[in-house]
Amino acid sequence: MNRLTMKTSQQLATNTPLTKTLSTMTPSIKAPSALGKLYSAIKATALLTMLGSGAAMAADNLGENTALVGSASTSVVQDEQTLAQGFSRAGQAMTSTQQASADQLKQQKVELAPRKTREQVIAERQGLALSSSDAGIKVLKSSAQRLEAGIYHEFAIYEASSRLFEDIDYDGFYRTFSVTFDADVHSYYLGEHANVYADLYLSRNGGPWELYHTTDVFTIVDDASDDDFEVLTTLHTGYPTDHYDVLIDLYEVGYSDIVATISSDDLDDLYGLPLESADRDRYVVEEVVTEVEVSGGSLSVGWLFGLLGLGWLSLIRRRQQG
Repeated sequence: MNRLTMKTSQQLATNTPLTKTLSTMTPSIKAPSALGKLYSAIKATALLTMLGSGAAMAADNLGENTALVGSASTSVVQDEQTLAQGFSRAGQAMTSTQQASADQLKQQKVELAPRKTREQVIAERQGLALSSSDAGIKVLKSSAQRLEAGIYHEFAIYEASSRLFEDIDYDGFYRTFSVTFDADVHSYYLGEHANVYADLYLSRNGGPWELYHTTDVFTIVDDASDDDFEVLTTLHTGYPTDHYDVLIDLYEVGYSDIVATISSDDLDDLYGLPLESADRDRYVVEEVVTEVEVSGGSLSVGWLFGLLGLGWLSLIRRRQQG
């Protein structure tokens, strides 16, 4: 009994489709029946190996629901280039200001945090509104208290969109994306302004809304159209490969109530973003080693090399005769 060992090594994307990967591993050859058996054995072994790997990957994807998540976000200074960008389901090239913000993200230290649902965040804010005014305790007012104080204005999020940027393994799911929105304040007075901040949430495939970023405080003036606010985010861990919806809650500084909200229920641009965290968006090198037993009755190694030797001798003779 002779043993013939064949070794195939190539770079594969983590989420590369099985059929595409298998086709690159098994080139088409024309061979006698014995070689055909050898080729079939190799192909079957490779198929079983890839199926096992794919099943394990799928199980890991379904089972990944860790209590901790990690991401990094920063705001992007708006300029003519970023304002001209539109929503697209395909990845886009970053503008110079977006690239500068992306470079800042790479410098941020990512700390894992517990998952927090929208209901939990709202309850926390309402709890702060009910807290006493003792020293050291932050107290928020309600919208009703604002009206009692004679402050009359309303808020709205006029529009919102998203952009996709970094997909390292080219599987169509992105680690870096941005959300842009235009918040307005309306009142009887011209030039009305307000200090606000926003909570940004992701919902995985229709699941609960989970907080991934709270913005810094920023100022909005009337219904100005050039005060868009963009948040660039890189997901690092805890976000399985899937489609995610986006929701934005707007708060006025000093008050506990949400003053405006917008989500995928209102705009398609916030619906079904193909995302995954960076720990799933990478290339891995997989090495497949296949050992095939070849019996002397069907095909021997010596016979195979003998054929190769005869081929070389024939080629040498033809060159000499030529």
